[in-house]
Amino acid sequence: MGAGALGVLLLVSAVSAQAQLRVEATFRNSTEPGWSISGTDDGASNNDSGILTGGYGAIPNNVNDANGDGWLRLTTNSNTHIGRALLTSGSFASSQGVLVEMEYVAWGGNGADGIAMFLYDAASDMAGAGNGASLGYCGGVGGYLGVGLDEYGLYSGTPTNPDCADGPGSSPDQVVVRAPQSASNVYIGGAAVAGGIDNPGATSRPAPKRVRLLLVPNGSGGYRVTVGVGAAGAVPPDLLNELNFPYSAPANLRLGLSGSTGGLNNIHEVRNLIATAPADILVQKTVDATTVLRGQPVTYTVTVTNNDINQVDPGDQSPTIDSANTPAITDTLPAELLAGATWTCTASAGSTCPAASGTGSIAVAGGYTLAPGGVLTFTVQSTVATTASCDAEIDNSASAAFDPSAGFTDLDETNNAATATFQVVCPTLIISKVTSNGVGTFSFTGDNGVAAHDITTVTAGTPVDGATQTLAAAGVATTLVEAEPQDFFQLTDASCTGLGTDGTATFDAASRSLVLDAAATTTAGPIRCTFSNIRNVTDLQISKTGPATAVTGDTATFVLTVNNAGPTAVSNAILTDTPDPGLDCTQPGTATCEASAGASCPAATVAVSDLTGAGITLPSMPVGGQVVVTMQCTVTADGVP
Repeated sequence: MGAGALGVLLLVSAVSAQAQLRVEATFRNSTEPGWSISGTDDGASNNDSGILTGGYGAIPNNVNDANGDGWLRLTTNSNTHIGRALLTSGSFASSQGVLVEMEYVAWGGNGADGIAMFLYDAASDMAGAGNGASLGYCGGVGGYLGVGLDEYGLYSGTPTNPDCADGPGSSPDQVVVRAPQSASNVYIGGAAVAGGIDNPGATSRPAPKRVRLLLVPNGSGGYRVTVGVGAAGAVPPDLLNELNFPYSAPANLRLGLSGSTGGLNNIHEVRNLIATAPADILVQKTVDATTVLRGQPVTYTVTVTNNDINQVDPGDQSPTIDSANTPAITDTLPAELLAGATWTCTASAGSTCPAASGTGSIAVAGGYTLAPGGVLTFTVQSTVATTASCDAEIDNSASAAFDPSAGFTDLDETNNAATATFQVVCPTLIISKVTSNGVGTFSFTGDNGVAAHDITTVTAGTPVDGATQTLAAAGVATTLVEAEPQDFFQLTDASCTGLGTDGTATFDAASRSLVLDAAATTTAGPIRCTFSNIRNVTDLQISKTGPATAVTGDTATFVLTVNNAGPTAVSNAILTDTPDPGLDCTQPGTATCEASAGASCPAATVAVSDLTGAGITLPSMPVGGQVVVTMQCTVTADGVP
């Protein structure tokens, strides 16, 4: 080609005409599919603009980049050159935001003019964009938004360039935003780049710098523009922050890069470009209680929100996130929760869940959608394991993250995860023993974690607590059993305090057991269950009266009086009377029985043979009770009856 001619390298990949925005262009190789690359042909000098240096061969400025380690050279260090790269393989809807990041170097010349990153109407081709102060953007048909790295300062405004005429005037080392070509590419705003943009005079390629362009919809058809410039390998500091760009965008946009020189020059090169749509995924997580009893249910709520990416303008400017690009959602349940956990999902209007329900941990790799402002709500239900350590702090985190290959970049990764914490509480139970009429040692067993243990009373009437028992689980019916008491002790009652709401404890004297129902153990406790025993000892006093003397043939009347002096009532006491020799008590063969003060006789008359044999049973002898038995015997020999 002749000097000054514009060469074109057209590289198109097989992608749809309009798709979710994701562009990765390393520009390191001899080809870059999907891009149309063009620039000024410098003729026989082999110092062209608009080339890929990787595998190109030796070119001036001591550059001979290997394929895979090259750059997109927009301009060489020759005057009045222009180079550009247009993404022609696809377009994206202007309703979503744009995030573009790339590395660049500007070197090897005497300091002009600069590099532009721009968006243009997908129906146009940027024909007419000028070199020099225009940076390959101003004047281009269909140009919508141009961000210039203005080395020399003329992109900021100069009367000599009708395409970029307005502005504050020449100001070097500025990052500058200009309007659409349809609005005369007017100046929108600019900021100084600390340390400068370029390395003029450098004889070898310097360390690259990084530029980051963020466009978020402003709700009025335009964008808010944020631009950062800094060292490669880190997020550059913002120099322009949320600058309003009020021009309505065409329906579909494409991405372009350009560089230019005028009366002065530099080599302008870029590589490692990534363009995605910005988003902000917000994850929040709560638990229904800060303390949960071991063995009891626990419920988590996890929300995944497509958060607004524009915090300045009214409305919600979050993008529509399709199922192929949704972030992976993860909530791995801790080991302290039982297997068999379940979850459900509900979606706000316009969004969809990956599934209505599931089991176990949440591990969603996609298959759902998020409308602008959309929210997915996951409700996770499980049970605290009975093996969970008492007082343990259980942390559970949920997160959502875009795959590195997704068409979205999360602007704020600090809110992509959330943790909810609860403390495991173990229900406790204490068996207390109280005795009357004596002291002793008593043995207890139980289930639901109640260990076998003994309790020894020291003072009658004073309760003694056994060792605190940690129940295996709350909400489980629990049985306590007292072993058969010794030394005449009898279990008379058992009851509990501190039971869970609506809980009951049922005492069964026959089995010496106390059964707490499930509701009773649904509490942190301590539950206190008191077993009451009485030692069955008392003072039964018996007296017998009869005639002082008698002779053979006399009838002698004998009166047996039984009194209970306490302290314990007696049931079924046996009264016997063995006649002395010389007495015949078989006639009349019956004796009378009278009772008072609550005592009772087996009958009003009793058989003398029973009284003088195995004895008669006195059904009841309360403290203070009295039974009087009267019997007659015939004297068969002289003497004292």
